[in-house]
Amino acid sequence: MPVRRRKAKARPDEAEAWLMMMMSGYDFFSDLVDAGIVEDRHEVPRPLAEATWHRIGEDILDFMAEFHVGFRPPERPIWAEREFGPPGKRKRRAGKT
Repeated sequence: MPVRRRKAKARPDEAEAWLMMMMSGYDFFSDLVDAGIVEDRHEVPRPLAEATWHRIGEDILDFMAEFHVGFRPPERPIWAEREFGPPGKRKRRAGKT
């Protein structure tokens, strides 16, 4: 019996839309607005960004690596890694267990 391939949870352009926000903490080019994820690039909800990072952070890092082929890669950790921890894992906060 053939093995069924699992589809990525991210929409095809979702990692691309979130790249700048996750690298810098700000949606400089309105990619999230253009993708229909938020209505105002100045007000991206932090809980939405954190949930998205834990859901598709690996896809974002893969897209970032492809995007910077031939150029100097960005410094790591990127903004999302500093703020939310590694993709797929929750960062422990003071006072929370």
